[in-house]
Amino acid sequence: MKTSLVPGFRKLSLDEKIEILKEFANLNEEDIKLIRKYQELPDFLELENNIGPFKIATNFLINGKDYFVPMETEEPSVVAAASRGAKLIREGGGFKGDYLDWKMIGQLQLIEIENMEKAKENLIKNKNKILEIANSASNTLVKSGGGAKDLEIREVETKKGKNLVLHLIVDTMDAMGANAVNKMLEKISPFVSDLCNGKVCLRIISNFAIKRIVRVEGRVPIEKLEREGYSGKEVAESILNAHYLADADIFRAVTHNKGIMNGIDAVAVATGNDFRAIEAGVHSYACKNGSYKPVSEWKIEDDFLIGKIEIPLPIATFGGATGSKKAKLALKILRVKSAKELGVVAASVGLANNLAALSVLGTEGIQKGHMKLHKEFLKLIGK
Repeated sequence: MKTSLVPGFRKLSLDEKIEILKEFANLNEEDIKLIRKYQELPDFLELENNIGPFKIATNFLINGKDYFVPMETEEPSVVAAASRGAKLIREGGGFKGDYLDWKMIGQLQLIEIENMEKAKENLIKNKNKILEIANSASNTLVKSGGGAKDLEIREVETKKGKNLVLHLIVDTMDAMGANAVNKMLEKISPFVSDLCNGKVCLRIISNFAIKRIVRVEGRVPIEKLEREGYSGKEVAESILNAHYLADADIFRAVTHNKGIMNGIDAVAVATGNDFRAIEAGVHSYACKNGSYKPVSEWKIEDDFLIGKIEIPLPIATFGGATGSKKAKLALKILRVKSAKELGVVAASVGLANNLAALSVLGTEGIQKGHMKLHKEFLKLIGK
């Protein structure tokens, strides 16, 4: 049985780590050559599971499947924290997660409309035709089962008057989909403009990806949270106190969510994804109800600490930089079969990082582990 639970993995030699990954992910000689090339770079440091192209987080068990997770980040403590959080949640059966929906939103802005109600009526009547025109812009996506699936119509009051905003709802399959969605919007623009007797302005995908929401949960037996000088119950209560502060105070909530994004961004960068789009969507989602909130939740139930994260996560395994050699290697090590699976993994990493950070913030503090790795880093660079 292949497992990412390897005791003392970080203490193994570089060759031993690579041999484990080679067997785990069926890496071939070309994969190993690529890894070795990165190790030859002048700034390569063998610190916190750095194998060359990226660092490796261990211990992840997600929906019953084991993962070694490539993470590209300058901060080694982020990888250490992810591995520790994953090990704790593994004690409770691992992460469980899935997407609630899997579509992207493209926005088409219409201005200078004289009869708003008539324009909306025409759009509704011609919905199927609009979708047909949109899908003609991306035959490949449609043939694979994706494409434009629905429309939404919104009125938005701006400083220059009322706009009609058409949302094109698109299943982009394993791609993030910006290029496909933007192309569709431009394709339907002339027809939509005629229907509304208005002027088309903006045509672009929205990074507020509320129709591409992933939800992941994990639980830890409270007794497993025990740390030096602190009982498991004390650690669990400190985590709740930190969570409640984040829920009540934006100054804490922003840092809380930043810690989650430490892990998610590192996975996104390693796999060639647009971490900036992901960041924009997650932080916007955090204030969707009018005030900025944490995107994870923690509670105690029976003898378990239970955590949940729910965020928009438009991640991809196809298109753009996901086709680079390094990203392909990361995806191969992950052994993911789809972008949905990758998104669940990334969200799990975010929750693991959150758990690891909260478990020390209210106990011995964040600096102890962070500075230990920082000292190792300084030693390696001769300072």
